Amino acid sequence: MKKLTMYCCHLFALALLLGVSSCKQDASDIGGVTDKVPGNVILQTYSTSSITVTWDKVDGATSYTIQLLGTKDSDVPINAYTTTSKNFYQFTGLQETSGYYVRVRANVNYATGNWIYIMDGQQKGRIMPKYGFVDESYVSPPPPPPLILYANFPEGWEVHDATARKASHTGNGPTGKQSDVFPSGEWLMPNMYTLSTASIGTKVGTWGLMMNASVATNLEMDFDLPDGARKFSFVYGVPTTTNANDVDVVNNSVLVKVQYSKDRGVTWISLGDDLVLSDFAQYTKSYDLDIQGPVRFRIGKNNSRARLIVDEVAVYY
Repeated sequence: MKKLTMYCCHLFALALLLGVSSCKQDASDIGGVTDKVPGNVILQTYSTSSITVTWDKVDGATSYTIQLLGTKDSDVPINAYTTTSKNFYQFTGLQETSGYYVRVRANVNYATGNWIYIMDGQQKGRIMPKYGFVDESYVSPPPPPPLILYANFPEGWEVHDATARKASHTGNGPTGKQSDVFPSGEWLMPNMYTLSTASIGTKVGTWGLMMNASVATNLEMDFDLPDGARKFSFVYGVPTTTNANDVDVVNNSVLVKVQYSKDRGVTWISLGDDLVLSDFAQYTKSYDLDIQGPVRFRIGKNNSRARLIVDEVAVYY
């Protein structure tokens, strides 16, 4: 009887082991393959940190899985998402100059279909969030070095040495011509001067530069900046809201022209269209540039009756 009992126990243990093995095999067989695939898988939008993919749903699919990959042949996703209702998905928090690939598959319950990639022509689409589609070999250029403000800029006319300032529109400055000298350098100032009158509302700080009424003129650097320019900016506006000359700005705009010269002021090149000033607000204008080598700038107005304030002139290289 004892031997029979032991034999039965052995049979039971063997049956249990076979049962466990059978369960494991069944678990690995869960799923299968479907011929369902999503249609029209495309890159809908992208930003510097996101990629949005859309697709057309296919009849019979119960869900869709979307994967973000780091290489076109990878099977290990950086991120993945499964949806039962959407036909789009946005991956966020991406590196703007890293290359990504996106693929979508349809699922029918546990059965899965083939992966369909976002394509760029006949190739799996490599996507950089900053640029969109890029070639396989494309490497984003390094960022430009930080902007450097030239010494003694921005020029806001606040600091002046012990000599007298140019005191009127047509008067001479300390060097005996219609100019004035500030920490940034000597500026040609025909029909303009700096003043600190409290009623001048569009200047910055205590001092501002004001151009005369009814004349065309230019505030011009009488010096070169040696290392080119990557950015130029300044503040401008009409001096007052009550002066008879300035009030005319609503009928006859001030046209402001900004130019630069590479040959010490012999010829001048405009930085875009003239600025049109037709109200009493204070404005800041900035230009992104790529000027190499010595350069100088000038800011001019037309012969409008309204006067013009210029302040906080800044140049970066």
